[in-house]
Amino acid sequence: MFTRILVALDGSEISRIAYSRALELAREDNAELHVITVVNSPHIWKDDSPANQTRTETDAKMLLDELENTAKEAGVSFTPHLVSGHPGDRIVSTADEIDADLILVGSLGKSHLDRLLLGSVSAYVTQYSMRNILVIRG
Repeated sequence: MFTRILVALDGSEISRIAYSRALELAREDNAELHVITVVNSPHIWKDDSPANQTRTETDAKMLLDELENTAKEAGVSFTPHLVSGHPGDRIVSTADEIDADLILVGSLGKSHLDRLLLGSVSAYVTQYSMRNILVIRG
């Protein structure tokens, strides 16, 4: 059904769940798995925020290396995308660049006030992407 899947990771538990689901789908459909991690986000997050868990490029590279090994063990094609900028915008633009059939993103289920003040990456992606999107709720 899918040939190219993009999953967004920020190091949070919900993004790891999204990765596991994306890995399953890629294995089932023999699809390419693309994984995106965004660093140097212009957003202001609390230090302990899950969205800030991959603060540095080094952290992000370690996460991508770990997940690449998991994909190799599962026999799934894995392509990492380590980018900087606005997370939602970079997810949408990368999905367009690779012509993804499906985007997977995690959602922590923030309150309406949190979404208003900080924004929601999953809400941004669903609003601005015309691709199939699977939101994994936390």
